[in-house]
Amino acid sequence: MKNALVTGGTSGIGLETIIQLSGLGYRVLTCSRTEENWNKVLAEHPDLSAVDYLCVDLKDVKRVDSMFAYIRENYGHLDIAVNNASPKLASKGNYEDVGIDALYGTLIGDFWTHALCLKYELGLMSEDSAIVNVSSVNGFRPTPTAAMYAAAKHGLEGLTRSVAIEAIKKKIRVNAIAPGVTWTPRWEEGTEKSNKMLREAVAMKVPAGRFAEASEIASAISWLCSEQAKYVIGHTLVIDGGLSLA
Repeated sequence: MKNALVTGGTSGIGLETIIQLSGLGYRVLTCSRTEENWNKVLAEHPDLSAVDYLCVDLKDVKRVDSMFAYIRENYGHLDIAVNNASPKLASKGNYEDVGIDALYGTLIGDFWTHALCLKYELGLMSEDSAIVNVSSVNGFRPTPTAAMYAAAKHGLEGLTRSVAIEAIKKKIRVNAIAPGVTWTPRWEEGTEKSNKMLREAVAMKVPAGRFAEASEIASAISWLCSEQAKYVIGHTLVIDGGLSLA
């Protein structure tokens, strides 16, 4: 049986990816910082009870080392890895005004944790395996008031392409996806009225006229991991409803 790791699997894109990969017959592992959130997932999706959940803060190098040691001991190898985990953005605002700790936290949470997991994942893979890094349209365009987030995603883009050239020598494919605005719990914190206003405002900016659904992004990840994409190497698949063209 094939094994898949999806980091940050308790909501949004990560959860939808788990649902799809489980449906395809993969043994899926996931992790997050809060076990309570995974328990909520199981209450709503009892069919995911076979998913192996680990409570891990990916910013803690020792915990990450222990997680991959667990995977090696209990699963032996990985066939798919999706580096999706992303904390709530705490470094919004003009770069000059944002606190140093907030900037550092975004750099670690949106770049370093992916880079660290990627290093371990490569050591657990053999030929015909695939890794997908979840980047963003902000990884290839300027993003005022979220400069460090954009910098982190720019870094992830460069890492993806550089490691892809190295990894394909072992026949491991490394790619990325760049979602645009995607309707996930991160956007759902407002009231019903404010959410409706937000959706309408976004519809005016996105050529497709709407947010992406998390399941649409997950479908792109599943495709990049599949045999159908076996000649796709070091590519970032943009899924943004035309936002980056507008």
